Amino acid sequence: MTRQASIKSCAMVAAGLVATLLIAPAPAVAEVNFAGKKIQIVVPAKEGGGLDRYARLLAPFFQKYLPGNPTVLVFNKPGGGTVKGSNWFQRKAKPDGLIAMGVTTSVHTSFVFGGKKVKYDELGWRSVIISPLGTVFYARTDTGVKGKDPVADVKVLQAGKWITSGKTPNSAELRMFLALEMLGIKNVKPVFGISTVKRRQAIIRGEMQIGIDSAGAYIGKVTRYVKKGLIVPWMTLGFIEPSGKIVRDPLFPKLPSFPEVYQAVHGKAPSGRDWQMLKHLFNMGVMASKGIMLPKGTPDDVLAAWINAAKKAVKDPELLKLAKRDMGGYPHSFGAEADKVKVDAVGVTPESKAWMRNWIDNVLKKKS
Repeated sequence: MTRQASIKSCAMVAAGLVATLLIAPAPAVAEVNFAGKKIQIVVPAKEGGGLDRYARLLAPFFQKYLPGNPTVLVFNKPGGGTVKGSNWFQRKAKPDGLIAMGVTTSVHTSFVFGGKKVKYDELGWRSVIISPLGTVFYARTDTGVKGKDPVADVKVLQAGKWITSGKTPNSAELRMFLALEMLGIKNVKPVFGISTVKRRQAIIRGEMQIGIDSAGAYIGKVTRYVKKGLIVPWMTLGFIEPSGKIVRDPLFPKLPSFPEVYQAVHGKAPSGRDWQMLKHLFNMGVMASKGIMLPKGTPDDVLAAWINAAKKAVKDPELLKLAKRDMGGYPHSFGAEADKVKVDAVGVTPESKAWMRNWIDNVLKKKS
């Protein structure tokens, strides 16, 4: 064979190999499949609370829509204002999709302000779904609050002395305490170590006078007392549109938002360090009220399987029927979009964190 023929022959063989490689199927990549597995959703709070209800609503639908239809169980691990369970998740959860974390406002506030006892890194967790839920401020009617004129209501609250509560100085109620302070409602004694459920019951009995609830809890547990004339709502925190504008809560369009009430009381829009901090608490308490996250390092395909299941779950007619109270029809966010919501909530600058820590230690705690 001549050298030229040899070169031609080799070229033909090489071309054939290239063609074979181009048309040959790529090596199979194992699809995520949880068949036969048991999955835990960790809830760092007691049974019966808002996060517990949220996780238990979603659990059977994750079981339905996660690939392989695994058994999905809710695991309650309360303590330390959600810190105990959050620390456990950080320490124990492997990035294999078998342990997920239920997050709520107290998980966010403890992460930002909880100090040395906090051993978890929420910013490192990978978001599956985040669900907003509004915040309603209410009072007993015998306080004199009418719920018709926000300026008149604030004047009544500024003039009196009131008792309310929080789980800890760093827990979800921070948004209530700072909002009241910014409105000049300073004579509020906080009793710590009281759950949301027990605070609500104390208000109904008349042992406390003012409080807040998430939209779901307010609709399910408080509106019956509004109808009886015992409780009156007077404000919500509001709702943040994609543009960043704060508007009235879509579930409570007749109630003014915090910025509206502040403007009416002070004659100007809220601003300053306290407002910057309240916006973070707003995001923690409303826009990132509830959610499901996976550990840092979870592979993209595992995260995608969870996100896909969450998207299918929230469109399931059965879930929509069951979740009307606890999800309220607010728009959910998923994956990278949910991570942005999380960062808006807990991505607090060191300066703002120091300001809030000082306010907690030197203002809030001294009132208790």
